[in-house]
Amino acid sequence: MIAHKILFIYLMSLCQINFQNSDNVKVDQMISMSRLLESAENNKDIAQIKMMFDNKSVLYTSELLPIFGKEPIVSLYDFIFNKQQIESIKYKRDTIYKEQLNHIEKGTYISKKVHKKEIKIPYKIVYKKKGNNYKIVSLSYGENTNIKRSLPQLPEPTGKYNIGQTQYYYSKNKSKNNRQLSFQIWYPTHSNKDQKAIYQSYDVVKASADFLGFPFFMISYFSEIKAHSALNAESIKDTKFPVLLYNHGYSGFTSVYQTIFEDLASWGYIVVSIGHQDESALLLRADGSVLYNNPQNRFYASRASELRGEEIGRVQNVILNSDDLDENIESYKKLIYMSPLHNQSTRLWANDTKAVYLKLKEINKQDKILKGVFDFDRIGIFGHSVGAATAGQLSYDTKFIKAGINLDGFQFGDLLQHTLKVPFMFVSSNDRNNRYLRALTFRDKSVTSSYQVILKGFTHSNFTDLDYFLSGNNKKVTIQRDLIRFFFDKYLKGSEITMKDMEKRYSEIKISHGN
Repeated sequence: MIAHKILFIYLMSLCQINFQNSDNVKVDQMISMSRLLESAENNKDIAQIKMMFDNKSVLYTSELLPIFGKEPIVSLYDFIFNKQQIESIKYKRDTIYKEQLNHIEKGTYISKKVHKKEIKIPYKIVYKKKGNNYKIVSLSYGENTNIKRSLPQLPEPTGKYNIGQTQYYYSKNKSKNNRQLSFQIWYPTHSNKDQKAIYQSYDVVKASADFLGFPFFMISYFSEIKAHSALNAESIKDTKFPVLLYNHGYSGFTSVYQTIFEDLASWGYIVVSIGHQDESALLLRADGSVLYNNPQNRFYASRASELRGEEIGRVQNVILNSDDLDENIESYKKLIYMSPLHNQSTRLWANDTKAVYLKLKEINKQDKILKGVFDFDRIGIFGHSVGAATAGQLSYDTKFIKAGINLDGFQFGDLLQHTLKVPFMFVSSNDRNNRYLRALTFRDKSVTSSYQVILKGFTHSNFTDLDYFLSGNNKKVTIQRDLIRFFFDKYLKGSEITMKDMEKRYSEIKISHGN
């Protein structure tokens, strides 16, 4: 459905042309920009289209979110041209005029798909002189081209604290574990600065789209959204706050779960989100610049293919469908045996997390922003997918972790041969029937409080911000916020809440208790 809307409405954009004596040109002598655009689109001339747009151009429609920037708009054309479904395109101009420095053209856009009826919608092109050329600065399609859709926003944090955000980066020779270290931190602050951080910078959006093979034009608006956290705001200096370490899912990146991070920080937690060399979509430097990663790098590509195949699929299906403890144990033994590279990644990410823990000790002693704010006696860990396995790995073999959460991840690594000794919660999506990630093997042999939590109607992708922006489902964010915070409140802050209270609050939650 979305693809059809894109092909239907998004066939568009503008161009660069040279005007002779353009500053003195009369309205009735203006060359129609739409004619040049029509020619480029019908000829699928991506090079010419790229020349037509200003770097900061914007494309609006009456149905979809705006596309910001020349590169995302060009990526839209690539997407459409590759579909090969458009038979012809025509721009029928009704009016063209000049308004201050802008030239404005309006009319009807007519496209015909193969074996389909013509589609007619209004268009509006705004272009202006840039140097010696004319560039399109905005293009609108829809019934009312003067109305620009408002952008979605991150859900409001629910705690009492304002939020700060900062990032740290260490090269291999400074990390002390011979790997690049990159992590972002969200924390409580008294600052109420109006200038908030950008949700995702343009370079972060570009790098993540390139790595994941996701259409750039679909998420370009992320760089126009403001977060609720103030960049490099001074932390609260008279209080120590519990620390939550987070590892993202495979091919994710450190700022992929801000809907949860900001809320936790507003309730008095310091959240540290950790990136991983070769396997994160990107790494952030301390100044906010981006280190791009290539999904074709040998390290990442070898792991991407490891879990394919019928045999490993059968093993996973037993874990997802069988309530028999013996079958669960045997299937996990097979999964671990068949996944040596994922086990290795889990160990590497655990070592990265230990290295970040040591860096936090240094930051706590001397950093201008975060000196003295970490409570190292109250440290929790959580993560998604492979990051979830990392949480389980560290919850048995480190003394500094006091509680942990696995969010929808097969438990790779070495936990199968060991026993959980800290409170732990295995959270699984459950989008159909009785299929969910069963953690019987790990939950039932734990020597402390352990939980299996099922979230009805959730999918694996619900544990990221992306799903929130694409679906607009705020309730799923609310459920995750409460579940994660209540668990850590109970085991790091001594709250008297019982996890069963979460079942009473949300019908989507089902909890079983191990020990």
